[in-house]
Amino acid sequence: EVYVEIHADGWRFQPRVAAVFVWQDHVLLQGALDGAFWVLPGGRLLPLELTADALVRTMRWEIGQEVTVQRLLWVMEYVTPMGGQPVHELGFYYATDLPVNSPFLDLTRDHAGVERGLDLVLRWFPVDALPDIERFPGFLRTALQQIPDSPQHMARADSTPRSED
Repeated sequence: EVYVEIHADGWRFQPRVAAVFVWQDHVLLQGALDGAFWVLPGGRLLPLELTADALVRTMRWEIGQEVTVQRLLWVMEYVTPMGGQPVHELGFYYATDLPVNSPFLDLTRDHAGVERGLDLVLRWFPVDALPDIERFPGFLRTALQQIPDSPQHMARADSTPRSED
């Protein structure tokens, strides 16, 4: 696949979409199997693809579920070192619902996913436990405790490298 991203002079720009699944005061996060980090499930855009459509496609590929994208919660600009180079990521975070009969709605166990051919684990975390989760984007540690009524713009730049997600 060819994703929308720009590589130039040692830096990269990429748009990303992410699903905010909230169920019974829990949020669904995906992590690497080595447990190094937890992020909201999501992915990158294909050329000429709308962000909500990219999220539906990504969830179909990664977790095999036909999700329903509800509304945009946050747009986040994030500049950080990633994989040895500066990356500017423009993230679109959507409130998203799983199908009513989804096995992913089981809060008591881990769920399997796949991203770019790599196995992922997805796990529900209590929203009030998010401040203690490793590698979770900072603003979401508390933002999910009070979902905004209208979309919010967040911007963050840091110099601490993070894992590729």
